[in-house]
Amino acid sequence: MSDDMDLSPIARERLARIGELSATEQRQMQQKRELERALSAYFLGDSEVEGLWQQLKSLSESHGSGALSTAQTTIVETLRLQMSEDDFARRKDALLAVETLKGSDKYSAIEMILGSIASLRQRSNEIRQQAYDQMREQVEGQVQASAEQARMQGALVDTAGSVDAIIKNNPEWRDFMMRHDAAGQQTFQDYITRLTALL
Repeated sequence: MSDDMDLSPIARERLARIGELSATEQRQMQQKRELERALSAYFLGDSEVEGLWQQLKSLSESHGSGALSTAQTTIVETLRLQMSEDDFARRKDALLAVETLKGSDKYSAIEMILGSIASLRQRSNEIRQQAYDQMREQVEGQVQASAEQARMQGALVDTAGSVDAIIKNNPEWRDFMMRHDAAGQQTFQDYITRLTALL
């Protein structure tokens, strides 16, 4: 069989172009790489919000304002209901900083939704902790009684570890957590949808 397999000139040309990126695709790939570098450095704590602002300003000047919307969308996609306070604060600051570059009148609305998400996160954690503390009170008495019987027989029991293990394996606790997390996640997703619509 010959190497060119008797292909038509048009087919040979199409085969030659496979894998080649258009100029637009190359610019988009370059923008994406630069954006990923800037956000990665910021998320890892290697740069502060002012540095990110400068990088994104340069990126928008060289690639257009669409880079700012892409940056905000990327940041929003990293938001989670259960994430550290520091990680949430960094993302909030980044979203608001990018919004100042866009020069839109949506800053206050975005800030309000981010505040609502922060309140939801706090309420969710407080409810979870209250429920855990109540369950802990119920279980501790039972574990203490069992530990006392075990001590009389010469055995030692890790009561704190036992209490945590019992709670986490308790069907009531698992059911509560499943319902609580589902409700929180639904509200969180509603906020994210509203936030995304503003970007």
